[in-house]
Amino acid sequence: MKQAANALVDLRGDTENIDNTADEDTQTAVKGLNKHTAGGRPEDGSWATAGSLMTMDIRWGEQVAHLKAMLQDISDRLHTTTGEYTHAEQEEQARMASITSPFG
Repeated sequence: MKQAANALVDLRGDTENIDNTADEDTQTAVKGLNKHTAGGRPEDGSWATAGSLMTMDIRWGEQVAHLKAMLQDISDRLHTTTGEYTHAEQEEQARMASITSPFG
């Protein structure tokens, strides 16, 4: 369980790195589209795609934030469960060690 929890922490970090790359690439595309835009309505020669890309980037960011929160929650729960199992095992070992046998 500890390895799984740590793997989720790594996955969360990888997710953040991918999100940052996607943000940078999207913003570069938006700037490129806007550079060649007349400004205003699409009928006047403006690239409606630039605004749509920004909307998609915002949605992407929201989804990534949700995914990262879920990964963190699962990782935290696994760490907690691992600690509880370790504690229970130590208590059981102590209990077994305290049992005396008439057979020596």
